[in-house]
Amino acid sequence: MTSRYALQGRIVTMDPHDTVIEDGVLYVGDGVIEDVRPAADPPPPGHELTPRTASGGSVYPGLIELHNHLAYDVLQLWQVPRVYTNRDQWGGTGTYRQLVTGPMTVLGRDAALMPAVARYVEAKALINGTTTSQGIALFSNAGARRMYRGVLRNVEQPEDPALPAATSRIADIDAADARRFLDRLSRSQRLLLHLAEGTDERAREHFRALEFEPGKWAVTENLVGIHCAALTRADFDVLAEHGGAMVWSPLSNLLLYGRTADVAAARAAGVAVALGSDWSISGSKGLLGELKTARLAAAGTFTDRELVAMATRDAARILRWDAALGALRPGLRADLLAVATTDPDPYRGLLLAADTDIRLVAVNGVPRYGTTRLMRKLAGDAAPSDPGPGAPDGRLVNLLDANADPLVAGLTLPQATERLTAALATLPARAERGLAPLATARPDEPPRWYLALDELQPTGAELRPRLPAHSAATGPSLAAPAPAPADLVPLTLDALTATHDKPYRTTLAAEANLPPTLRAALTELLNPA
Repeated sequence: MTSRYALQGRIVTMDPHDTVIEDGVLYVGDGVIEDVRPAADPPPPGHELTPRTASGGSVYPGLIELHNHLAYDVLQLWQVPRVYTNRDQWGGTGTYRQLVTGPMTVLGRDAALMPAVARYVEAKALINGTTTSQGIALFSNAGARRMYRGVLRNVEQPEDPALPAATSRIADIDAADARRFLDRLSRSQRLLLHLAEGTDERAREHFRALEFEPGKWAVTENLVGIHCAALTRADFDVLAEHGGAMVWSPLSNLLLYGRTADVAAARAAGVAVALGSDWSISGSKGLLGELKTARLAAAGTFTDRELVAMATRDAARILRWDAALGALRPGLRADLLAVATTDPDPYRGLLLAADTDIRLVAVNGVPRYGTTRLMRKLAGDAAPSDPGPGAPDGRLVNLLDANADPLVAGLTLPQATERLTAALATLPARAERGLAPLATARPDEPPRWYLALDELQPTGAELRPRLPAHSAATGPSLAAPAPAPADLVPLTLDALTATHDKPYRTTLAAEANLPPTLRAALTELLNPA
């Protein structure tokens, strides 16, 4: 593996001064940015003999995503049948069980398919420019739980002392009692939790329930609310006053509810905002796509630079990672995204870039995905491989890592694609076995690991506060009937990228809940004809 290299191009640092070096060189050594300087300057000490490699465009910090149910990103975009007003309304529908709950239960409970899911969705994130996202939770038939260890940075388990771990799940008892919830928030860890998912008063009650006594709120700087679509300006004032932040998922909100969070009110209140694509079922294929929705949905509210910051330095700041990640400056981790754009405005250039414009994605300095030229030049002994169908032409991927999860050891992306394609095409035949209760591990056998899928069944950990102060428990019920084999139909694996995915274009163009002007513009941006 090449441990030292120099990447030349327009360097968009996202540093506190918004420095852009039109022709610069980024010097990387052992996973760290060692220097950033104009190309006309001499190289820094130690890099006198390091050859410069042309990036083919502009270099940005790797994209940091603060919300994505990654495991579900094998499923195609859902044709949302009607406008919903809160999260409780759509999770238990027959269509949802057929297209989401049932298929994921089958995939998640198959010990041979689970590694294919993890491999595929992690690669999909990288191919769409993301270097950090929420992790994939696993459980075993021996009762253990852990996070999948991959090459993508994991918000919940970053395995780096400079990057404090966040969590997206809390114990049931803490989620259901306001004082316990406040105590949990008062510790040092950031909590990324679903909050006020919808547009009606019932959805807003999920936030109002945090006021457990008049003027006393279970909100601190550790609360990062995901969605917040039902919040008013007064609610955002409370969130800001107590130091809370939010994660905005505009496409998913628009597809499900017909509108998204009032980010203009959030901005006016001073709430820090990051981005998350939620999942492929009702969101973008990755953060590069979600940035496009954000630009269209909040036209005039944020500048292009501010939108890019939401997916880089502002996301890092929310996590308390900004001393190590989120910008391109000496001493920070070398998470990089190189994009072929010649737009005079580098921020607009990233927001308008297609997935086919991505030239390089590196995590901790390690080239993980990019053009054949760059990967062969920079990846050295890693021997990057063909990503297989669905990726842009002329690309290679490097998913091998000595510290990666043994569950995916030796599994290539094309192999994972083949397994998942076959499994989804034969869902009805797999249903009897895949929906059956799991057998408990015997003492004389190693545990089998499965996907711990969010919200399919109670697990003892919650994704949201469920405080009953003003209403019933504040979150969707998990008591919906389990899918039956008869519910399932053959499905198609969601493609890695949007550009050449015709079914994605067709479905997106027919999503009735998107405002017509936004729908047409977004369809063209994400999937040009």
